Parts: sequence; structure tokens; C-alpha cells
Amino acid sequence: MPLAIQGEITIVRGKIVSVEHRAGGVTLHFGNNRVEFPDAWATPGLVDAHAHVVGLGIAFAEGYLQSASSLEECLRRVAQYCYKRRGEWIIARGWNHEQWPNPRLPTRADLDGVFPDIPVALTRVDGHALWVNSRALERAGITASTPDPNGGAILRDKRGEPTGILLDAAMDAIYQALPPRTPTEIEQAIVSALTACSSVGLTEIHDMDVLPEDLPIFTRLAEEGKLRCRILSWVRGQHEEWHREGILPTTGEFHRVVGIKLFADGALGSRGAALSQPYADAPETYGLELLSTEQIVHRIERAIGDGFSSIAVHAIGDRAVSNVLDAFEQIRDRYPHSSDVRFRIEHSQVVRSEDIPRYVRTGAIASVQPIHCTSDAPMAERRLGERIRDAYRWRSFLDAGVLLCAGSDFPVESHNPILGIEAFVRRRPAGYTDAWNPSECIEAAEALEAYTINAHRAADLAYRRGTIASGMDADISIFDHNIETCPPEELPTIRTLATVVGGTLYEHA
Repeated sequence: MPLAIQGEITIVRGKIVSVEHRAGGVTLHFGNNRVEFPDAWATPGLVDAHAHVVGLGIAFAEGYLQSASSLEECLRRVAQYCYKRRGEWIIARGWNHEQWPNPRLPTRADLDGVFPDIPVALTRVDGHALWVNSRALERAGITASTPDPNGGAILRDKRGEPTGILLDAAMDAIYQALPPRTPTEIEQAIVSALTACSSVGLTEIHDMDVLPEDLPIFTRLAEEGKLRCRILSWVRGQHEEWHREGILPTTGEFHRVVGIKLFADGALGSRGAALSQPYADAPETYGLELLSTEQIVHRIERAIGDGFSSIAVHAIGDRAVSNVLDAFEQIRDRYPHSSDVRFRIEHSQVVRSEDIPRYVRTGAIASVQPIHCTSDAPMAERRLGERIRDAYRWRSFLDAGVLLCAGSDFPVESHNPILGIEAFVRRRPAGYTDAWNPSECIEAAEALEAYTINAHRAADLAYRRGTIASGMDADISIFDHNIETCPPEELPTIRTLATVVGGTLYEHA
């Protein structure tokens, strides 16, 4: 049954009370108020099933380097961001050396030439690597004798000196040296991020790896009616932060705490994704296991004991995915009544064929980010070689009966869900004339399901949201085209006209 409709929708007290299908556009009735959108189409409110709300707002405020096309341009932009500081530090994020003519990793020397005295910390686009200068290393106490932490790496030159690139857990020393952001800064980041998300048709965000100290800010903004999208929070759990801080699940209309977030490995771009075979372009490297299977099992047991019913685990490499599935199988075997706990594998990026049936057996949800595929294709080919056939396996998941939900991982990628839907359907990276591994493309209707009803199934909320029908929450996105029938090449031109969240209308055109 199509998800996109035209007709008249009556909304009372945040609920849909009637739907009359009728060609010609969308008309919304709010009591005596009538709002018309001629020739428009309504869909269930779009959901980003994996994102970082505070990160997006901070990227807006502090400088974003993703479109920098060379090392030199990146340095010029950082120089322009000098006034955007945390205390004495210069910070920004989004650099991607894979987009530069010479795709080598940058070094502290590159930064030292421009910033010899001011500490600088620049987060890679995937969030799994930091590029810092010598002064930043000094502030964090990182020297040649500093050992690699568990789950991280300090990249070193031939003399053993830090190059200025820190991977995963090795970044923590820098973060601890940075002055903390104020609650006002976090609030401003949330509001600006959700304003942007609403403008592109999103009505709900699955917010991943949320800091415990940020949760009260979300709750207060929800109570004050300042959230333009519903927020479901998965709390940081890598070091059992939720348990240490006494965080428990909560319910609420616009903000609720639903689960915990873990990391099994790093990212492909920084060669931190845990692979079962060496990287094709770095034969000595297998990536990083940030948590072992046993550690994942322990954290899941503790989270279930604390009442959480959703466990989201980041796993990009095939070895990490297999480890996570091992942990899920152990939990299912030990706890026969754990079937009401939803297991999610975030990214599910490189997956061996023999592991796909294990998703079905464990009930694991594949929470994917289709735009990663089209952004990362050239890099992924270099990293994986012939194993690229195991990457971004959307059709394989659906054909096997795996629940597929979709997000963007913003601010790593654009927060616009239409670009994700286009990536699902066309699977065409920039500069490519044909679809990349086209057998894994999915249909537009399936892509829309991944951003709507499947996202709600993944959060156990499909009984309330995900379809436009009487009795459902009034979360609706209104576009100027029918996403399900729009010619694929025209998908990027679709405009968001309005969103409705809990019965509140936001017009965007």
C-alpha cells in the first residue's frame, strides 16, 4: 500500500482523526483552520534513524570542513575559523583526506606551519579520527612514550613520534583537555540543528551516543515546546556511562530515552573498521576492535537489567559485525524472554553473506546510512578491493527478511533524507555514470519505508507512527512531488513544503 497520499487529513489534539483520499494536493484541517497545499503529497513523517543532533548544531556553529577539496583549502578555512574557539583552542570538523588530490593523512606539521602556538583539534568527517597540532598534543600530554589506549591508536612516524592523527579511543586525551561546552551552547546547537532538520522533512530523530549530561537539556526543551522534531535518545554506553550516571529509560511525547549505544569498531575511512582480512590498501592493517564480544555481552546484560529495551551497536567492518552477532546470539540463548529487546547494528556496512541469516535469527535490525555508500564508494573500493561486493547490502538485507531502517549519520553526511532516498534508489556516486553494484539498489517505496514505518518498527513505535491513518500520531511530511513515483534523477529536486509534528504545523516553502 502506498505511503505517499493526496487528500484531506483532519487533525485533533495531535492525532489524525480522519483521512479522505482525493487527488489534487493535500489539505490539512486543524479544527476550524484549513491549510491547503495544491498538487502536494503527504507522507508519514520522515525519521532519521541514526544521527547526532548536538554534533550537527555544533558543526553549524564552529566550522565545517567537509567540502574542502585539498589540504591547503582545509588549512585556509581553519584560519578563517580562528574566532570559533573553545577557550584557547581552535576546533572544527569534517575534513576528509580521501577527497584531496593527494589523499595522504595530514600531520601536525601541516597545522604547526599555520598555528605554531594555539592548540588546534580537527575532527575527521566520520568522527573517528582527530588531526591535531603539536601544541594540542602537548596540552593533552601525548608524547612518543604514550602507549596506544585500548581501542585506539596514536599514529606515529618512523622515529616513533606522534604524527598528529589520533584514532578512536586515542582521541579521548584531547577531548579531556578541551574546555567543556556550556549548557547554553548545547541548547543553541539542538535548536539550530532541529530547525534545519524540520526544513528538509524530518519529524523524528534517533539520536545516537548522547552524553548523559545533555539529556536534561533535551527534556527541558521538549517541555517548553522548543523541539521541532521528536527525539529518541540512545545514551553513550561504551564505558557504561549510562549506568555510572544512573540513567534509566524514560517516556515522553517529544523526548524519550530508549536505549544505549556501543561501538564495536571504528570507521572505514580512517582504517579503524575491524575487518576479517587486511585492508586492500594497507596489508598490515585489520582495523580496531573497540569492544570484544564478551564486553558487548556484559554491557547488554547490564542495560537490560537497567530496563533498556533497545541496544544499538556501531559495526562497520565484517569482523565487527560478526562479533556483534555473536554477542546477540549469546544474549538470546541466555535470556529466552529477551525477544522484546530490540538489537540494532548501526551502519552494517561490510557484511559477509553467511552473517545475513544471523540478523534474522537474532532479530538484529540493519540501521544503515545510504548516503555513506555514494559518498564513500571510491574510498571503499580502495579499502576493500574484491570484498566490495559485501558492502552496503540493502537488497540482500530486504530479500533475507531483515528489518532495514535508514538515517544519515549527520553531521557526517547531509541531514537531508531525500538524498538518502536517492542513494538507495540510484546508488550512483558523484562522477559515476552508472549505479555502483546495482544489484543492491532498492525501490523508492522500499526506501520510503526505511525512513518511516521501518524506523518506527525499529523503535517499537509503529503502533503510533509511520502511516497516515486515523488514530495515528499527526507526524506528517509534505512534499511537492510523490517520492514513490518521482523519476529517480529528479529526487534531489524535491522540496519540503511543510511538516507536522504532534499536530503542530511548520511551513517551510
